[in-house]
Amino acid sequence: MATNADTSLPNRHRFITAITGGGKTQAIKNLVKNSKRAVFWDPDNDHTCKHYNDKQAFLMALKAVMAKGGRIGWNGDDDEVTFEWFMMCMWAALDGSKPLDIVIEEAADVGLKQSMPKWTGKMWRRSRKYGGILTVGTQRVQEVPKSFITQAGETYIGIQRANDQHYIKRQTGLAPEKMGALDPLNFYKVVKDTFKKVTFKYIG
Repeated sequence: MATNADTSLPNRHRFITAITGGGKTQAIKNLVKNSKRAVFWDPDNDHTCKHYNDKQAFLMALKAVMAKGGRIGWNGDDDEVTFEWFMMCMWAALDGSKPLDIVIEEAADVGLKQSMPKWTGKMWRRSRKYGGILTVGTQRVQEVPKSFITQAGETYIGIQRANDQHYIKRQTGLAPEKMGALDPLNFYKVVKDTFKKVTFKYIG
């Protein structure tokens, strides 16, 4: 059960989207590179961390991360049931006195619907005050819950296909021609109604 609620903590959730090759994973790496505690849903082993595919071993490692810091990832089963288990584990680990970065790679692949399942919804809506910082990335922006793009503290929009450009404009107000003109590793950072172009470094 999440502990030590701190209602003064801001919404630090992030949503990141770009087509394949647009630099989504590189953007995520830049954003969490200095995190003291980070946990990755990482089926493709994109991130540098100790990976686990056994649930008991993962839970023991998660406990150690919360106690001492560190970076771990889950690269086992990547179905919807396992993802909900992962989010339940994140909720149980949260401690408002210990910020925890939680990275979800390619959210569209876990079959989320617009109505999020229990633990995923709870993490998105309530983990803020318990130190949770969710960073959700996807190539397929229309296949994940709309609240990821509309309710994130920060949204990063990279290169987009034409059909996704108009969808994103409806949610953020960002002009389609700006998305289409971006180069890899370049994103528009959207915070409320402001837009700022940012460039991330290639980390590898």
